[in-house]
Amino acid sequence: MANNEQPEAWDVLVGVVAGAHGVHGEVRINPETDFPECFATLEQVCLVPSKAEGRMVRVSGARQHTAKGQVLLRIEGVDRREQAQALRGAELLLRRSDLVPLPKGQYYEFEILGLEVVTEEGRGLGPITGIIRTGANDVYETREALIPAVSQVIRLVDLNGKRMVVRWMEGMEK
Repeated sequence: MANNEQPEAWDVLVGVVAGAHGVHGEVRINPETDFPECFATLEQVCLVPSKAEGRMVRVSGARQHTAKGQVLLRIEGVDRREQAQALRGAELLLRRSDLVPLPKGQYYEFEILGLEVVTEEGRGLGPITGIIRTGANDVYETREALIPAVSQVIRLVDLNGKRMVVRWMEGMEK
């Protein structure tokens, strides 16, 4: 690492500890990602208990839980139910470089939030401030519009330029 480079931040939320599972320290995780399969390959994660400083922990195992879409995680050093239960509410963070690469045209929420949206004609609609999950497709929210995340509307996503170009359609205004 060069002298002026900063270590990569652990800033991508992927899950929250829901509580203990069983008596041997396994924790139930509520995934905060559309890609819960990322837990299967985790080796380490930053664990941030509420009102405490985060710490890097090693993951020794992960598996899908049949109930509620949760993931069961084994964290090295957490061997008893009481230890696991004490982690309830803790956030699990990853570095961006640890994320599974997505197929072309798919993006993580943190990549979309904050992008400046402009129409093909150049009208500014403001930054994306929220993502609404509708079941059929996501909807990106700006101060002026609700933008369906479909190929007929989204014309360009430029992550490096931090902007999105959309085709304006009737009914998108707020």
